[in-house]
Amino acid sequence: PHWAKENDIITVTILSNENLQTSPALTMLSDNTDFDVGINEKNWTFEIAVTGGHTQGVVDFNIAFEDVVGNSGASVTEVTEGKNVTIDHGAPLIAFVNIESNNDNGGELAVPLNIIELTVITNENIQEPTITIATNPADVDGENAKNWTATYQMTANDEDDNQLDFSIAFSDSAGNAGATHDATTDGSSVEFSTSEPTLTD
Repeated sequence: PHWAKENDIITVTILSNENLQTSPALTMLSDNTDFDVGINEKNWTFEIAVTGGHTQGVVDFNIAFEDVVGNSGASVTEVTEGKNVTIDHGAPLIAFVNIESNNDNGGELAVPLNIIELTVITNENIQEPTITIATNPADVDGENAKNWTATYQMTANDEDDNQLDFSIAFSDSAGNAGATHDATTDGSSVEFSTSEPTLTD
């Protein structure tokens, strides 16, 4: 579907097969109004801004119209081209986050050239998130719009860290931004070190 959030503009455009007598009457989002004439009496448009008071979900509408001699056309309640608009006010949430390394000695350890993988699952479909690992932009791939994987290969220039930092910035399909997320949900963490081990005895 097409998505809309608060302050977005929904545009309804109609094209009739003959001139209409007066502006078609539109009922949408609990508002009753007339279309603004467009190019001519066959082309009509209407715009309405989404507010926080509009109900979430698919936007229903009804268009009533008459031709120049007063014949009423059948009310229109479905789009003939494109998709319906769905209003979404809610911000998305992170449901699951795991971080691990491909280090042979354990997924909780990392050294230069190891690949860090961050697994992210959200409660609803989101646009591709922006993810950093150790302050570096990560490569992001989505299995679907709820399941995402971010990877980054550590380098010798990255700073040692007992617990690698990461950040997930994300928005849902309508553009509602979720709170930036920087913690795992399962307690996982990765320690990164560039230091070579030494013998003390």
